[in-house]
Amino acid sequence: MDVIPLHDWDVSPDEAVRLQRALRERLVLAPPPDFAPRLAAGADLSSTRGSDTVYAGFVVLDLATCARVDAAFAVTEAPFPYVPGLLSFREMPALVEAWQRLHVRPDVLVMDGHGTAHPRGMGLACHAGLLFNLPTVGCAKSILVGRHAPLGEERGAMEPLRYRDATIGVAL
Repeated sequence: MDVIPLHDWDVSPDEAVRLQRALRERLVLAPPPDFAPRLAAGADLSSTRGSDTVYAGFVVLDLATCARVDAAFAVTEAPFPYVPGLLSFREMPALVEAWQRLHVRPDVLVMDGHGTAHPRGMGLACHAGLLFNLPTVGCAKSILVGRHAPLGEERGAMEPLRYRDATIGVAL
């Protein structure tokens, strides 16, 4: 799978922040015209606390049947230290390596990581979307910025996640 080269990965934390701010301007926060995804990929990354080994993987599913169409993984050493808010610089090289091992290009990517609900509006999911030139949705387990109204008890309850007078995501 192709990757759009955006920058070098050997950067300082200050340069990473500058890159996030610059890349944020390139985001398109609407689906493409006539968007009708047929194949969806899920992506996740993990590492052990105190280790620089990063595990990354993708699974591509047919949305009509939920059948697995493709899968790929990679294990790499992180080129960047653990710095909150800059995880894409630590984890994205492993994800890129796994992406390049896929044989089937998905139409959309859903991944464990922040998208625009990030202090600089440029989380891991946004970075992935630009690198892979693919509509990407971030589904993070915790909130970095923003607030939402209390969620209802019913399954599927959701509330807008707001930050600085703007909706930056949805709490589910």
